[in-house]
Amino acid sequence: MKSIKHIQLLVPILFMGLIVSCKKDAEVVSQPIKDLHLPNLNVLFEDFNTLDSTENYQGLANKLFTNNRDLNSSEMYVYAAWMYGKAAIADSAALMLHRAIDNGMSNPKVLSKFELEGIIGSSENSDKLNMRLDSIQKELKNTDNFGIQLEAMDTFWSYFKKAKSDTSNAEVYFKEFIFNGPKELRDYYVIRYMNLESMKDQIIEETPEYYSYLETQFSQDSVLALKKRITGWMKNFKRIYPDAVFPKVYIVPGLLSSAGTASELGMFVGGDMFGKSANMPIEGMTEWEKEVIAKTEEMPSLIIHELMHFQQNYGDTKNTNNVLGSVFMEGVCDFMVELCTGIVLKNKNTDFLKDPKNLEMVCADFAKDKFTTDFSRWLYNGEIEDRPFDLGYTFGYLVSKSYYEKHNDKEKAIYELLNTDDYTEIYKYSDYAYLLN
Repeated sequence: MKSIKHIQLLVPILFMGLIVSCKKDAEVVSQPIKDLHLPNLNVLFEDFNTLDSTENYQGLANKLFTNNRDLNSSEMYVYAAWMYGKAAIADSAALMLHRAIDNGMSNPKVLSKFELEGIIGSSENSDKLNMRLDSIQKELKNTDNFGIQLEAMDTFWSYFKKAKSDTSNAEVYFKEFIFNGPKELRDYYVIRYMNLESMKDQIIEETPEYYSYLETQFSQDSVLALKKRITGWMKNFKRIYPDAVFPKVYIVPGLLSSAGTASELGMFVGGDMFGKSANMPIEGMTEWEKEVIAKTEEMPSLIIHELMHFQQNYGDTKNTNNVLGSVFMEGVCDFMVELCTGIVLKNKNTDFLKDPKNLEMVCADFAKDKFTTDFSRWLYNGEIEDRPFDLGYTFGYLVSKSYYEKHNDKEKAIYELLNTDDYTEIYKYSDYAYLLN
């Protein structure tokens, strides 16, 4: 790894590049879209992993920044800030976060999430940055900030129809969709689309008739009705958790892979995952896709679940990526949905775990898997055969609910469920403490 002294000597060069980039932003929009750079994120993150293994954090940051020159994704600016922070280049990290905010980033806890608090404090830009983050925090705490944005869905259909009728140029039309559509598409591209080939494969090659049908499932009136119900539930949540925040929710056309995703911009909801009806075309779908696509009226509960991810502010870095942490982080969101709505969770997973033999089997499996990263029995496992898929959500829900019910101070229990620095403490004071042994 290069010395910090050597890295700091390169900062003025980076700043010059950033200043030039800022001046060119206005020019970028006048460029033909075919000339704009849209990175293949699969390839980029392969390079990312290679550089990460050598701890070349400055190289990682520079690569992220360079590949974001036209896309201007707030998510990629945050990743670049994270890497500049790991390289101890404070001013560059702060500048990347300013660029992220300029492009829509709305997570006021971004410094703690990406372990940037210490390094940013030494930046000349730290005061201004903290003021901007404080302003975001104030906005998010107001329920009026909450909104459901449909612009990405509305914009999608014309590009989809062109791509469907002219498949050889489908990637051209999808690139135009990314650059001409609302700004949230830039972040969703980074998080979910990843590359134009993936968009063409799913939307045009595999399930084009489903996407044609999907257009009939969404309208402004139906979404307004959903928003009214969700807002009422979030006000309930505000009463039991005063620190609640209310980010924007963006309904986007996904790739039949994710119903909801929390990001630094806000909440993404895959509108493609809510088209179930008796007339739904299923040609080209996998069995998992057929199973998980839900009805439009099920969207409010999913949105509340995803909004809970935006509330989470954990400090347990040791268990974040293992089964114990991941199962808890998903399950607590399902439990919070129950508290907000007053509707007790009931589905095929809860029915399965009501059988004592099934629960005993699942608990035994959890005891074996808890500190591993083998999620095959817990999450993202649509092909599993000996139990319902995504059973980890429901097991985490049971852990969270028992912790809450056993706690004498309910408000404090909710705070700990959303802010704990040690996931094992939640298990320890639940009915499932014995599984830690």
